Amino acid sequence: SDSTSTGAPSDDASDAASLESVLLPVITEQMEQMQIPGLIVVVQTPDRGSYEVALGVADVETEEPMALDMHVRIGSNTKTMTATVVLQLVQEGELGLDDPLAPYFPGVDTNEATVREALNMTSGIPTYSTDPFLNRLADDPAKIWTSDDLFATIAGRPHSFPAGEGWEYSNTNYLMLGLIAEQHGGASLGELITDRLFTPLQMSGCSMPAPDDPTLPSPSPRGYQYSTLWDPEASPPGPVLPLVDVTDINPSWGFGAGEAICTAADMVIWAEALVSGELLDETMQDERFDFVTGGSLPYGLGIGDFGGLIGHNGQISGFQTQVTSRATDGTVIVVLANVTQAPDLQLPATTLSALISRAIAAG
Repeated sequence: SDSTSTGAPSDDASDAASLESVLLPVITEQMEQMQIPGLIVVVQTPDRGSYEVALGVADVETEEPMALDMHVRIGSNTKTMTATVVLQLVQEGELGLDDPLAPYFPGVDTNEATVREALNMTSGIPTYSTDPFLNRLADDPAKIWTSDDLFATIAGRPHSFPAGEGWEYSNTNYLMLGLIAEQHGGASLGELITDRLFTPLQMSGCSMPAPDDPTLPSPSPRGYQYSTLWDPEASPPGPVLPLVDVTDINPSWGFGAGEAICTAADMVIWAEALVSGELLDETMQDERFDFVTGGSLPYGLGIGDFGGLIGHNGQISGFQTQVTSRATDGTVIVVLANVTQAPDLQLPATTLSALISRAIAAG
């Protein structure tokens, strides 16, 4: 089941139709290959119109179709929002990018790292979301995680490297940045992100849930996960394990690193604002785009470069998403999947975004 529509005026209908004829086969083939239950894709180009489609099911039990206006968890796309609030506070003189983290977290070993090093993942502070932690989530899905709980999971763990001398993706950085934003912004992170980002940009489908709220606003899909007990060496690879519904795992553990909820339409607005620098001054936007290389991807201040697609991706119980704008021509590609990962552990939205970009290469 799919619903398609285009955001383009009628004289662009042929552009949109040609976009659909190029993209739909790529998307459906990959969807089948990665066993993605449901998918929302929006592609907005500067010269070939726009294409948006919802495919597959929102609920494997009822077979309710996926719809374009559904709210999904965007996972680590939240980091781009937390980073923007922190950068605004720096711009306002509340704190400095090169301020140390230590004074904010007296009980935590912050590895002599700075705010900037937390933003660009060079702090060397280990992540709290390790495999054992994710197993605990599955065992206690209703648990409301406090910052103290999360810091406790890294207590006594060694640093990955001296601050500034390596790169490692760590959710702990964005736990800290969210708490720093609250301290200087004088409100909860949810309120700060809502007041400073969602409201001015009219992202009306976005929200930061209260810590005790595991629900998604309606309409929304269920979110699924394949167990990771998977043998890629078997011939054929398998067995394929049943999909587990993990929609209601409390996302409080995500906080500034991953708990926001949005619609695809809002993510298009966000992809454009993030890359154009609509919410920051020019100096601060330049700081944001100071990419550190040498890690698994070039990474700025809460923003990544996925092979020329600039933005972020996200992975949280039941959902995998990517929200990017192409550096060469500003094409926006938003992909939202209601599964955490494919059975072979590949990331559906991230894989699809690259395939879509390749299918409509600029020029």
